[in-house]
Amino acid sequence: MTRYHATVDGRVPFTPEEEAAWDAEKQAWADGAPARALAKVQEDRRAAYVAEADTLFFEEQAGEVAAGTWAAKRAEIKARFPKD
Repeated sequence: MTRYHATVDGRVPFTPEEEAAWDAEKQAWADGAPARALAKVQEDRRAAYVAEADTLFFEEQAGEVAAGTWAAKRAEIKARFPKD
């Protein structure tokens, strides 16, 4: 598949070097997909821990909620945002 540059005068085909660079960039992006997905899961978990679980830890320590409430919430968050 030939790729083209859009110009005022029409289209100019990519050079072989530009084609190779384009393909390498696409491959690098694809290769990084698992790392980006894991980072997103970690970001989502972190936000959920702050919003939902952190206060439960202190409430549990103070005896305001049942023992195990904090651990159960963390497990629920991990299930909601799995790493695989």
